[in-house]
Amino acid sequence: VKGADISWVTEMESKGMRFSNAQGKETECTALMKELGFDAIRLRVWVDPADGYCNKEDVLAKALRAKKLGMKIMIDFHYSDTWADPSKQARPKAWSSHGIDGLLEAVEGHTTEVLQMLKDNGVDVEWVQIGNEVNDGMLHPYGKISDAGKIPDFVRLFNAGSNAARKVYPSVKVVLH
Repeated sequence: VKGADISWVTEMESKGMRFSNAQGKETECTALMKELGFDAIRLRVWVDPADGYCNKEDVLAKALRAKKLGMKIMIDFHYSDTWADPSKQARPKAWSSHGIDGLLEAVEGHTTEVLQMLKDNGVDVEWVQIGNEVNDGMLHPYGKISDAGKIPDFVRLFNAGSNAARKVYPSVKVVLH
């Protein structure tokens, strides 16, 4: 597999950025990736991003580009409204009052909703990444694994996303990042 995360492409395009191949011919980014020998893309999905980029509809638009080109697709669930990484695993605003049981339901529901929308639009998903850069867990403080008492909750949250993904795409490969 040769792939890249091009989640930012629609935002860049909206700001007037364009892509060109080595011959200087303007080429849509996903098509350029294919031209360069890439056969896969990764797309991050946020719950309710302020600017709309990387929400489920934006992810669908980018996934349809990749589908048209016969590329494999990885969906990277951040379970946040913005970037999640080892130093920040902020819960989405809509989930901010949820305890662990509410978060489990929200992870399952969001994962199912996004993946079912992709499937309903004919998009095959090869890989699903549950959480992004989860070195210290996700959805803090509930899934924060540096707090040893929270490790079981991290496992439950990860499994909620994984199980939801496999209900929609039974043969999907689940990724821990």
